[in-house]
Amino acid sequence: MPTESHDQAPAVATDEPSSPDVAFTLITEFGDDATLPASATAPDLSSAPAPARPPTLAPAPSSTTAATTAAPAPPTTHAPASATTAASTATTAPTSLTPSPSPTATTELATAPAPAEDYAAEMRRSADQLAAAITDLFLPAAPPQWEQLRLGFSVTVAAVSGDAVFLVDDAPVVVEIPTEARELVQALRAITVPPGERAWWQVTLVRGRTGTTSYEFGYGDVAFPVDRLLPTAAYRADLEHFPRERLPVWLAARLRVDAGAQPLPQVLNQARLDRGPATSVRFLTAQTVWARWATVAAAAVAIGTEWGPRITGATAVFEGTDGSGSTLHLLPRGRAVLSGGLWNAPELDAAYNDGAQLPEYYAGVPDWLDGSVVNHRAFSGQLSFCYWWDGTNWSSGQSPAPTTIGAAIPCVWTPATVADIVCAVLGASASRPAVEDLLTAAESGSVTSDLAEAAFTTEDYTDVPGAWSQLALAGLTR
Repeated sequence: MPTESHDQAPAVATDEPSSPDVAFTLITEFGDDATLPASATAPDLSSAPAPARPPTLAPAPSSTTAATTAAPAPPTTHAPASATTAASTATTAPTSLTPSPSPTATTELATAPAPAEDYAAEMRRSADQLAAAITDLFLPAAPPQWEQLRLGFSVTVAAVSGDAVFLVDDAPVVVEIPTEARELVQALRAITVPPGERAWWQVTLVRGRTGTTSYEFGYGDVAFPVDRLLPTAAYRADLEHFPRERLPVWLAARLRVDAGAQPLPQVLNQARLDRGPATSVRFLTAQTVWARWATVAAAAVAIGTEWGPRITGATAVFEGTDGSGSTLHLLPRGRAVLSGGLWNAPELDAAYNDGAQLPEYYAGVPDWLDGSVVNHRAFSGQLSFCYWWDGTNWSSGQSPAPTTIGAAIPCVWTPATVADIVCAVLGASASRPAVEDLLTAAESGSVTSDLAEAAFTTEDYTDVPGAWSQLALAGLTR
C-alpha cells in the first residue's frame, strides 16, 4: 500500500548532538532486542561540552513514497495512499434535500465519486500495471529457486541507471537490465508525477514469487547513496522540467561545484592570505576521540556490518545512513584534523537556497592543513565543519560547536555513551563490564587480546579477530 512521508529525516535535538546512525543501523540489521539506557553521565565540561544524555537511537522515518500492487487504493495527495486512508478521506457529492409533507424533512444523500478521486485511482492502477510489467521483463532471467527480485533505478529526464538482483537463499544474483525496462521506468515516472508537483528521482521495486510487486519513490531530500547518483548535469536538466523552490543541500552543493565554485586549494590559500582569526574549540582531546572512535569501529566489524565507523591507517572514517559523515586524520607531531558535514547543515542550506554568506570554515587555518587531510565533502560543497588539533588544543574557523555535529561522528562523548553503543551493537548477551574495561584500555593504548575476547564474544557469532585488527590498526593494543 502506498504511503506518504516526503523524505523526512529524523528531527535533530536542540540540546545535544543528534544520534549517530551507526547504532540504529547496526541494531536493526542484527536484531532489535538490544536497548540503550535512557541516560548517561555527561562529560567533564573542562574537557568538552558534551550532551547531558546520550543521543537517542530512534529510527528515521521512511524517506520514500511506497506502493504495493497487491491492494491498490485511491491516494490522499499527489502520490498513492493506503486503503485505510483512502476509505477515511473519500469525498461525497453535495447533499440534495427532498421536501416531505411532514414538518420534518428527510435528507437524501446523493453520493458520487469525485473527479479527482477517479483520476487518482486511475493513476494508481496504471502505476501498478507498469510496476508489474517492469518486473515481468526480468523473469526470463530468473535463476532457479529465486525468492525475490529487487530493482533500483535512478531517473531524470536526461538519464536512467539501475541495478537488478534476484535473491537466492538470501544471496544476490545480478542480472542485466533490459532497455525496455528503462523505458517503462520513465513511463512510470511520467504517470506518477502530477502537473505542478515535484518529481521523484529514485524508485525501488520488489517482487516476490507470489507475483506481488511493491515500489517506493525517493525524492532526494536526504542524500542518495553515492553509487545511486546520476551525473550532476542530469539533475540540472531535470530541474528545468520539474523546478523546485528549495533544493536539498547535497544537490545544491553539487550544482554549485559543477558551475565552477572556487577549488579547495584556492580557498585554503585565500584563507591564509586573509589572515582571519581562528577560534578556540572546546572538545575532547584528539587521542580520546580516536580511541573511542576505534572502539565503536571494532564493534561494527565484530558483527560484520558494512555500516558504521572504520579505522583505515591514520584515518578514522564515519559515514551515516542519512548522508552525514566525517573523518579524523592523525598527523605527525601529534596533530589531527576532524572535518565533515551534516546532510542538512543549516548554514549550507541558507547559503545555497537563500543566498546567505558561506561560513569561513578555514579562517586561521595552519599551513600544515591541506586538502589531503580534509573530508571529501570539502570537494563537493558539503563540508560544514573543520577543526584542527595542534597537539594541545582544538581550533577552527567559522565552524559550529562540536556538540551540534552528533549525526556526523560516532558517539564518542563519554565512556558511558560509548559503552551504550557498543553493548547495543553487540546485543543483549554483551558484557558491559568487559566493554568498559576494553574502552579504558583503549584510551591508554593498552588493549590486550584477552580484553578484546571478553568484550566482543557474545552468544551470537562475532568476528573477534576483525575487531582486534581495528584496535591494532589504531595503535591501541599491546
